[in-house]
Amino acid sequence: MNQLTDPILGWALNKLGDVSLTSFNAYRLLFMPALSPGMRDWLSRKRAAAAFFRARKTVPAYQAFLREHAATAPRDFSDIPVMDKERYIKRHRLPELCQGGALPLRGAVIDESSGSTGTATNWVRGEGERYATRRLIQFSARATFGADSFVLLNAFALGPWATGMNVSMSLVDRCVMKSIGPDAKKVIATLKLLGPSFRYVITGYPPFLKGLVESADLDWAKYDICAVVGGEGMSEPLRAALNRCFRKTISSFGASDLEINLAVETDFSIALRQALANNSALARDLCGEHEGLPMVFQYDPLNAFIESDSERNLLFTLNRLENVSPRIRYNLHDRGIVRSRAEVARVLADHRVRLDVPGAALPLPFILHWGRQDSAVAFYGCKISPEDLQNVILRVPELGPRVENYALHPYEDASADKRLELWLELAPGVTLEATPALEQTVLDELTRINQDFRESARMIPEGRMPTLKLFPFGQSPISGQDIRIKRRYIV
Repeated sequence: MNQLTDPILGWALNKLGDVSLTSFNAYRLLFMPALSPGMRDWLSRKRAAAAFFRARKTVPAYQAFLREHAATAPRDFSDIPVMDKERYIKRHRLPELCQGGALPLRGAVIDESSGSTGTATNWVRGEGERYATRRLIQFSARATFGADSFVLLNAFALGPWATGMNVSMSLVDRCVMKSIGPDAKKVIATLKLLGPSFRYVITGYPPFLKGLVESADLDWAKYDICAVVGGEGMSEPLRAALNRCFRKTISSFGASDLEINLAVETDFSIALRQALANNSALARDLCGEHEGLPMVFQYDPLNAFIESDSERNLLFTLNRLENVSPRIRYNLHDRGIVRSRAEVARVLADHRVRLDVPGAALPLPFILHWGRQDSAVAFYGCKISPEDLQNVILRVPELGPRVENYALHPYEDASADKRLELWLELAPGVTLEATPALEQTVLDELTRINQDFRESARMIPEGRMPTLKLFPFGQSPISGQDIRIKRRYIV
């Protein structure tokens, strides 16, 4: 139970969190062993409750949302209705989503992301929350890479997209920054220009970094380079391939709907994930039956209160009163669960598994993350949904009524490269060949429909674009599905 009481106490605890951002040493006090996990969880819940009370008082769209769901005075946090992009964000004008019903007059930044229709969704971030995000990213960088400076080569997509620009704005006063975007030639040219006497951190999408290390004419052994990836999951074979050139490769979890760097891989979480990959009984007890291997992150519960519902949707509440457009129990439609540090330790002990990692493990909870719940495939930093493919089919005259069924087939090939096949099962009696011209037409339409794919396509190496595969009726891996249940659109 998390009863919604003591808004003044929650407000005071949020202000205490603001004080912790003044310095790295002040922030580290929140992770002392003397502060028990139970106390951190209590603080997280109180701060989340305070964020709810503030949103209910100041945000017109949220007031309407609560009235609509007859939840203006919930007694418990679990009684607060769940919001998401479709049920909340898209139903209101941007000013109505902000505290006071208006955009800030100065100091705000608007990022955007694109859904399957290609229509951009805009996210406003005010000066206070950008300061908090910047400080938390700086603290995370210091904890991961040490106090000394480094050269950061930011290869995330730039422009209006949240990740690339926020990385640049957050770390520019912490290191030497060059914002390059996903351009492998410019990354290599910069490394050669500055030489191996510096420490480097390269940020980017996992497939981009793999293409970078495979195509570069560079003696990697002379360089001290770490990598931070984001935007999509990363397999352990891919991590191993990257670490042949990089000293360390870690993944960061975030979302434009919320904020970047909500959770991050640590030495302990990476070791835990590798243990799960090699021990099916351990994976079953920690993750559940037939779930597959998740990404494993640790997160700061003071910054975000994270839940998982009965369908394993992750729900996020950002625990900061200054957020211009609050997120309270926001369903990102990512599949995952939350595990406490104590739960993980107990399961490891039950299986007599000891993780050999340097230093003490952070006393923070874990997110086990399987990716999108809403049937979207992550590919080179963008999301492609079955609805995208359906729209393509309807727009291409050669397809249309000739297609009976369709699916996305993401996989990694023998070289650990991300690949994607577009599967189309033809209608009865139809014969059609997947010619290069037809495949290019399909990709051209996908580029028009999906703005994120249009940007990502610029960095996909030659020969690794999505490919088209046609099947005769009744002879595909998706044939014969029971019409009484949901069709499988991702295989």
